[in-house]
Amino acid sequence: MSESKHYALIERLLPLLGSSDFNQVFKRATQDLPNNESFLLKMEMNRLSAPCQRLVDLRGKVDGECQEFHYQGKTHYLDDIAIKVFKQQLKLYNQQYTLGIYEKLQTTENNFKVMQKKNISPQEAAARRPKNIIARAVRLGHYIGRSEERMHLTAPLRMAGVDGALFDAKTSNMSVSGLRAKVDSQREFSVDEHYFVYFTGLEKEFVNRVLSAGTEYKVVGIDRKGQQQWVRMIVVDPSEEFNNFFKNFLRSYRGRYKVDVDNITAAVITKGYEQYLMPRLSSVPLYFSGQTPASLRYALATQNNLDLLSYWRDETNHSHLSQLFHPPRMMRYQALSSGESLIYCFTHTANNRLFFYSASSEELAEHPELRDLYFAFGCRKPSWKVFKFQYQPAQASDAEVSSPLPKKDSPIERERVAKALDGLSMVGLLSDVTNQHIDESYQQNYPLDGNPNKLSLFNQSKQPISKFEQVNYKYLQLRKENRYQYRSLIEVEHQGSNETGWTSDFSISGMKIEVETPLEYSVGDTVYLALPQFQKLVKSFELSHLAYEVTNCNNSHTIYNLKVIEVKGQQHQGSAFFKQLIDNNLDKLPTLPEGKAIAGLSDALRQIFCAPLFCRAMFIHKVPGALEVKCVNYGTFAQASDNWLNIDSSAHTADLSKFLASENLASFLATQLRSHAPSDNPEHIEVITVTARKNDKLLSVRCSSNFNSVQQLREFVSLSLGRGKVHAFNLQLSRVGRPDTEYIQRELDYISHYAIHRAKQLEDELWSVAGVIEVTDVTEELMQRFNLSTAPQPLKLSS
Repeated sequence: MSESKHYALIERLLPLLGSSDFNQVFKRATQDLPNNESFLLKMEMNRLSAPCQRLVDLRGKVDGECQEFHYQGKTHYLDDIAIKVFKQQLKLYNQQYTLGIYEKLQTTENNFKVMQKKNISPQEAAARRPKNIIARAVRLGHYIGRSEERMHLTAPLRMAGVDGALFDAKTSNMSVSGLRAKVDSQREFSVDEHYFVYFTGLEKEFVNRVLSAGTEYKVVGIDRKGQQQWVRMIVVDPSEEFNNFFKNFLRSYRGRYKVDVDNITAAVITKGYEQYLMPRLSSVPLYFSGQTPASLRYALATQNNLDLLSYWRDETNHSHLSQLFHPPRMMRYQALSSGESLIYCFTHTANNRLFFYSASSEELAEHPELRDLYFAFGCRKPSWKVFKFQYQPAQASDAEVSSPLPKKDSPIERERVAKALDGLSMVGLLSDVTNQHIDESYQQNYPLDGNPNKLSLFNQSKQPISKFEQVNYKYLQLRKENRYQYRSLIEVEHQGSNETGWTSDFSISGMKIEVETPLEYSVGDTVYLALPQFQKLVKSFELSHLAYEVTNCNNSHTIYNLKVIEVKGQQHQGSAFFKQLIDNNLDKLPTLPEGKAIAGLSDALRQIFCAPLFCRAMFIHKVPGALEVKCVNYGTFAQASDNWLNIDSSAHTADLSKFLASENLASFLATQLRSHAPSDNPEHIEVITVTARKNDKLLSVRCSSNFNSVQQLREFVSLSLGRGKVHAFNLQLSRVGRPDTEYIQRELDYISHYAIHRAKQLEDELWSVAGVIEVTDVTEELMQRFNLSTAPQPLKLSS
C-alpha cells in the first residue's frame, strides 16, 4: 500500500506499536477503513519498525556537507538536515534505528534525486534550507588557571575512578601540575571527580615508581568537539618525587615537544571580547563594601554609561547615586544574597533644586495604596526612568588571573589594588530599562488620580549620601574629542519663551541637554540656548542666543544631543567658552579615560564584574559580503536569555539558529548596524519571546517595533501568556571601532613565538568584529508597563 496515503495516521500510531493497548488504539483509529486496508496498514507499520543494520552514507547524494554521525555502535555519514530528520524519527520509533528511518533519510529535501524529481535547482533548495547559526561561546572572567607552561605530549594512560575500574586514555598535553587527556566520548565525567592516573606509556621509556604507582588527579573541566571528549585535570597533593621527575622530564624534552599555547589562546579570546564589550556597556557595574548594610564604594564608568551616571547629578554637580542604595534597601538585597530588582525613578525640580525619587518593586508592593499613584505621577515626568539592579556577593578572587607570563605590574601595585578591593562584599549591575513609549503604556495604564504629596516617602534626598569613587575604565579612545560630565542650568528658546533644562555633558563642539518640558525640535533643527550659570562666571563671552543643531533626541523630546553651528569668519561663543573652560579645569572635570585611579584597579573591577556578567552579549562580525553574529559572551549569573542562546559550555558554542531566524532578525540586526558609527549612542531594540511552559521550547520571537501600535503589542503579550511563558529583552546595538590590541599584545607575542599562525588567526577574528549587542531581560518592566500579571491569561475569542 502507499505509505503517503495514511502517513499522518502512521506517524500517530508508530510510537504506540508494541504497547499493551496498541491493538485497541489501532482498531479505534482505523474503524473507518476497509478490513484489507487496515490489515495492509498494520503490515506497513511492522515493516517500517523492523530493526535496520544498513549504514547511511549521503556523501555526494545531498546538497550539504556530511559528517560522521554515531548511533548505537553504527557510523553514518549525514548532513545537518539528515541528522535533524534522524533525531526526529527516533522519537517515532522509540529511539531504535529502523527501516523507516533508513528510508526517510533517502528522501530529504536536499537529496539530489528528490530535487531532480521535483525540478528544484540546488540554488532554490539552498534558499529554502534553514541556516544554522552556531556562534563561539566565550565565558568572560574565566581563565584556565595555569602558572606554568604545558607541553603537547601524546602518551597512553590508564585511569581508574572511585569504583576501581580501569579504562584507557591518552594525554594531549601536560605540565607538572596538570594534564589534558582524551577519553572515551561515551563515558560520563563530572567536574571535581577524582581519578587515579597510571602513566603506562612513559613507563615503557623511564623507570620510576611514580609512573606506575598511580597519582590522584581532580577533573577541573570537560571539553567536547564533535564525537570526541577530553578532560582537564590537576594533580592532587603530589609527592616531591613526582614533582622532581616531571620537572626534569618536561625541561629536558622542551625542544622535542611543542609548548601548548591553548590557555594563552583562550586568554586572548576572553580578554579581547571583554575589551570590546566593556567600553560599549550601557549599564553601570557597581561595587559595595562593608557588612549589612553595605554602601556603594565604586562605580565603573565606560564610554556608553556616562549618561546613566550623569542622571544622578544635581544642580551643584554632586552625584546622588549612592542614595539610590540607601540602608533599608541594601538590607533587603543583602538578606537575599543575590537577585534582581526594578527601581522606578524620577526627579522633581523646586526652587531650581533637583530632588530624586526612587521606589523598588518590593517597596511599592509594601505600599499598594501608593503604587498606582507613584507610577501615574512619575511616568508623566520627563525624568522618568526604570532601572534594573542585579547583584550577588563579590568574590575578590575573581580579580586574579593566573598566567605563565611574567606579571607586568609591580608587587607594590598589586598590593595597592588588593588594599583597594579589601572589604568588597557585593557586586551588581545597574541597567536603564526605560521603554520609549511611556505615553502609550504607563500613562494609559496608570491615570493620574491622587495627591502627589503622599509620595514624599520615596524622596531619597532624605537619605544619607555616602562617598563613592567613579573609576573610569581604560579603553581605546575613538571619539574625536572628550566629553565632560557636568550639570549646569540652561535656558532654551522655544516658541517665544525660555524653557529650563540642564546640561548632561559637553565638549568643545557640542553638548547633551535635558529639559523638563518636551520641546518640538527634531534632528536637523536649530536650537538657541543660554548658559546663565556659566555666564555668572565670565564676562568675556556672550553665552546667550547660542546656535546649536539637533543631532539626536529621544522619543519624548526631552533629551537632545547638540552640535555647534559654525559660521565662516565668526567665532562661536559657546565653543570658545568651553575650550577655555576645559583647558583651565582639566583636573576638575570628570571624563574618560582618567589616569588618577590606582593602576590596575579598573582591570580588577572588570574581572570581578565579568565573572557573573549580569547580561549577555552577542558580537556581529564582518564576513565576506555580510555581517553575522559569530560570538556570544556569558557569565555565571543565570539569565532568561540562556533559553534561546542554547550555550554548550563544554563545546564552547551557542546555537542561535531558531532565535535569529525568527522575523529575519539576523538580517535586521546587520542592516541596523550598517547605519551606525562607533561614536553613536546604542540603538535599543525590544524583542518578545514566547516559550513552552513545560520544556522552554522557543515558540515565537517578535520585535516590538513590528507591531502597528503599543495596544497591539499589549494584546499580543496578554494572549501569549495563555500559550506559554513570555519574556522581553532589550538589545542594545553598538558599532565598534578597531580592537585594542595593546591590551593583549603580550599574549599575542607569546603565541607568535610558538605558533605564529594561531596568533594571526586570533588577530583576524578580533579585527573582524563590527558590533556588539548587550542583552538585558526586561520582562518585569514589560509586565508593569502594561499592568499585566505573568500568570497565564485565559484566551478570549472575539465574538
